[in-house]
Amino acid sequence: MNKTKYTLVIVAALAVTGVFARPHHGGFNRGFCRGPHPVRHHHSHSSWGKGGRNFWPGFVGGVVGGIVSRKIVTPAPTVVVSTPTVVTTPTIVTPTVVTPTVVTPTVVATPVTTTQQVWVEGCYIDQLQPNGTYIKVWQPGHYETRTITVQ
Repeated sequence: MNKTKYTLVIVAALAVTGVFARPHHGGFNRGFCRGPHPVRHHHSHSSWGKGGRNFWPGFVGGVVGGIVSRKIVTPAPTVVVSTPTVVTTPTIVTPTVVTPTVVTPTVVATPVTTTQQVWVEGCYIDQLQPNGTYIKVWQPGHYETRTITVQ
């Protein structure tokens, strides 16, 4: 099919969809208004009909028209058969290079131990009395000898 035929099919599908999708309460069926307008009462129903019964034919027509037009307009896939080509690549041989291995000796550090005099501040401590009560007693500051190990 050429482009003119595609266009005709699409226009026909849209026309059929428009015929089925039109509302029945108003629009095309009402006709021309002549003379004074009568008093209109508010209607709670839809222009698509009870339960949308006038909507579904147009909806289905649109879906079917879309599927049909897509099948007609979309061209079939083109299959291309190609002949294989043989490509030869040269093989390059590189000589192996041996790198020397360097061994570093491990150094074992011996810990160094020193002693140091450290001042400890005075503080209050809780002391238990024979009757079961605690009292706070001042413990004065003093020097302590501490051992420090450095690696």
